[in-house]
Amino acid sequence: MKTKSLFIILFLISTILLSSCTGVVTPATDEVDFNICENLLKGFYTALSNQNFTQALSYCKSGGATFNYVNNLWNIAHQYPTFYFTYQVYNICNFSYLGEYVRFNYDNSWTLHDIYGVTYNTNYSYGNLILFEKVNGQWKMS
Repeated sequence: MKTKSLFIILFLISTILLSSCTGVVTPATDEVDFNICENLLKGFYTALSNQNFTQALSYCKSGGATFNYVNNLWNIAHQYPTFYFTYQVYNICNFSYLGEYVRFNYDNSWTLHDIYGVTYNTNYSYGNLILFEKVNGQWKMS
C-alpha cells in the first residue's frame, strides 16, 4: 500500500512539473503594450499616406490632439484636392509608461506630391513624442 501511495505521489509531482514545461512564454505586459502602440503608429501613418482619414481617425482618441491634427489634414485635402502627402516613420525608441499613458519617441518624414506625378520636397522631423492611452480597453493616440 505504501508503494502504491508513493507511486501516486511521484506521478502527481511529475505531472505538475511537466505541465509547467509547455514552452509557452508570455511576454511582459509592457512589451505587449509597446508593440501594440508601435504598430498603431505605423498603421496611422499608412492610413494618412493613403488619404484614408477615417481609418487614421480610428487610431485617435476622440477630441485629442492627434484627432484634431487628422481633421485639419482632411480639411486641407478638401481645399487642395490635387495635392497629397506620404509619410514614413523611422527610429521608434524610448518606450515608457507615463502614468496611464504609453509614451515613446519617433522620427518621421513627409513628402508632398500632386496627382500629376510631381514630387515636391521631403521634410524630416526628429524626436517626436507620442502618447497613447487606453479608451474602452483599446490603445488610442492622445
